[in-house]
Amino acid sequence: MIETHINGINVPALKSYIEEVKQNPKNAMIDYKVNLQWQGGTKSKVTTKGIQLGDQSLERNFSFIIDEPEQILGENTNPTPQEYLLGGMGACMIVGYSVGASVMGITLDKLEIDLEAGLDLRGFLEVDPEAPIGFKDVNYTIRVKGNGTKEQYEKIHQTVIKASPNLATIANAITIVPEMVIED
Repeated sequence: MIETHINGINVPALKSYIEEVKQNPKNAMIDYKVNLQWQGGTKSKVTTKGIQLGDQSLERNFSFIIDEPEQILGENTNPTPQEYLLGGMGACMIVGYSVGASVMGITLDKLEIDLEAGLDLRGFLEVDPEAPIGFKDVNYTIRVKGNGTKEQYEKIHQTVIKASPNLATIANAITIVPEMVIED
């Protein structure tokens, strides 16, 4: 019997979607929307507002709160924006690993990623105009266990480094298009 789901990934459905994208590249275009509402102090409520995947509008309505530690004037009730950013990068990488392993027929027993990054708050606080504002480095460690070989895991790792959207977004310069509306 051919196993269709490996590591919780429906491999035939994935392969079918890949073929669909090869035939119609616009089906690979995905746009995300979120809304943030200030909750007072350093808190923000983030609500997902939908995904446009090719011709499909996918309804999304999930919310989460972002806060800062007390030392940075928050209430320490939720993760910081930077923790969500690192979590998003790591989660995107985990998707790449689990999908890559599944396509190769590898059953995973364990997959963990630890990420670390640091900020110099002097730039954010405008104490030192020469201090960098963003992360200097993002370091990560991946722990994987399963029935794959070292070579297979290394191949998956290289693919994740090359193809993870969130890793690429953090690692590469992107264009930000700002607009501000001042309401009366």
